[in-house]
Amino acid sequence: MIIITGLLLLIILLTSISQVLLKIGSKNKNEKNSILAPYLNIHTICSYGLLLIVTVLSVVVLEEGIPLKNYNSIISLIFVGVIGLSWGLLKEEVTKKTVVGILLIIGGVVVFNL
Repeated sequence: MIIITGLLLLIILLTSISQVLLKIGSKNKNEKNSILAPYLNIHTICSYGLLLIVTVLSVVVLEEGIPLKNYNSIISLIFVGVIGLSWGLLKEEVTKKTVVGILLIIGGVVVFNL
């Protein structure tokens, strides 16, 4: 069970990092102003690679016996991870409404999985 919990946390972390990389990659422009520039840069490609790894890890976790309803509720913590990484790495503002949303997500996960 400890390994499954660790894999769930790894899935949340990798997906959050992937989402932030997609956000960074979408802002990248190259010298040629190509339409494909947001899709063919290192940040976006790495993000898709991470999502592929997350897909494989998710299948492993679900095969090991975590019920899908519990998996989906725990995975909602990705929203918290993306907000935290965006605040820490991209210096995005976190409003009071965002903090309330984070607390509601965390509270919902705790209540649902008790």
